[in-house]
Amino acid sequence: MKHFLSESAVWESASEFVTPDGVVSHGYGESAITVNGNGIVNESWVLIGDFKRVNNYKIIRISEFVFTFESLNPELGIQTGSYHVDRNMLFSKFFIRGTSLNGFEIIRREDSVCYAHGALYEDDLLMNTWSARMVRK
Repeated sequence: MKHFLSESAVWESASEFVTPDGVVSHGYGESAITVNGNGIVNESWVLIGDFKRVNNYKIIRISEFVFTFESLNPELGIQTGSYHVDRNMLFSKFFIRGTSLNGFEIIRREDSVCYAHGALYEDDLLMNTWSARMVRK
């Protein structure tokens, strides 16, 4: 069964970001996954209005079911975390180094479509949530 990081592919995304008080922002973007042995690169970006947020992940396969990652997000800093695989789903937990920012994301793959849902916290205070639909190009 394939998941988001199973193979090299380019995914186009449509996203929705929601603040704790219900303000909704929409975005679109792209994730380019390159698998090379036990190393994976995810070069991704999302455009929200005129603002482009970039995340470039370096991912290492620890086992068939566990990956670790690091990403430099220019706005937030260095993000580190892990992915845990359950068939077609990835469960991710992450932290922004040197801050109290942390969060999670769940990515479910159904053939050539992935659905992502996540949240960002500062300590235990919710900062925002997001959802995305990604279609393989």
